[in-house]
Amino acid sequence: MNEIINQWNQVAKTYSDFDATSRYSNFCKEFVSQRFNNMDGLKILDAGCGNGVYAHIFAENGGTVIGCDGTNEMLNLAHKKYPRYQFDYVNLLERMPYKDKEFDIVFCNLVLMDIDPIDNILSEFHRILKTNGVFFFSIVHPAFYHAVWEKDASGTIASKKVTSYITAFSKLQNIWGATMHYHRPISFYYNKICKNGFYLKEMSEPKVYEDTKIPDIPLYLFSEFLKID
Repeated sequence: MNEIINQWNQVAKTYSDFDATSRYSNFCKEFVSQRFNNMDGLKILDAGCGNGVYAHIFAENGGTVIGCDGTNEMLNLAHKKYPRYQFDYVNLLERMPYKDKEFDIVFCNLVLMDIDPIDNILSEFHRILKTNGVFFFSIVHPAFYHAVWEKDASGTIASKKVTSYITAFSKLQNIWGATMHYHRPISFYYNKICKNGFYLKEMSEPKVYEDTKIPDIPLYLFSEFLKID
């Protein structure tokens, strides 16, 4: 995990700059803001908060929010941009410094695909959530993320060729800098989450690509689970 943290410390600024301008990142922010548009009276943990932008969204929508991350450089950016919010250093592979049943919502955006293993964090999320609390997470869609765009004879993007999906693997990617990505099928995540005491409420695979010439393929997978004791 130390190696992963070091990678994200090194790319924190570059990633944040990318996140601020990417239309796909902006899509995620709009999706989350619409889903959580009334947070009055709710306490939220933004787990893997990065630069703090989602903590800000929750607070603006009325919630009491705490952000936590294991990357000091990300936390520095969050503290600098949003100084009025609480941001904690937390290693997501270890016990979290929060009370049992403390939060109404645990939010985890584009994080689970970047850490390994995920068993501890799921167990901790269950512990710190209130009864009937919501665990919401997003990942890039594992069925298509590593697939290759293919073009037809005219040069138009026509499809994505999926050659590997079921078997888990890790891959060093270099989009905003070198960071490790862990590919797992959807069943891997859902089975582990359910085994940790959660029940699926809703999943969404929204249309992200605005260009009608791009095939109707999702980029993200959003999932919402309930803790029912």
